[in-house]
Amino acid sequence: MKFDFKTLPHHWVNRFAFLLRKELQERFRQAGQDITAEEWAVLLLLWQQNGRGPAELADLTVRDRTTMTRLLDAMERKGLVGRKTDLKDRRRMLVTLTSKGRDLQAVLVPQAQALIGRTLKGIPEENIATTLSTLRQMTENLQKTGG
Repeated sequence: MKFDFKTLPHHWVNRFAFLLRKELQERFRQAGQDITAEEWAVLLLLWQQNGRGPAELADLTVRDRTTMTRLLDAMERKGLVGRKTDLKDRRRMLVTLTSKGRDLQAVLVPQAQALIGRTLKGIPEENIATTLSTLRQMTENLQKTGG
């Protein structure tokens, strides 16, 4: 029995994600910014809501907590984020944007938007909606316990 992986959406999702990350980082580099796709994901979340806990960031980016700690360490060294004690719960740390991290939004978002436009070029809206619905359902299927 032959297993033709190229007929599976999983193969194409993985391939697309790899190419997208590579292109995104290249666009950022060309814009003079040394920002990885992982750092971009964290920045997006902090631009949406500044002051999130490392565990929340790990969960939202589907990273383990050790990996998130290393990522935040690197971002702190780059001057993008800082950590401070949560005034509501002193046992908890919050990750906050620095002014440099906030200012990057104006540089990085247009680069990402251009790339998104390029990837969606020529695809009808109804196909995009179907793709989103399918990917959400596949994600929910994986998140369900029991499988």
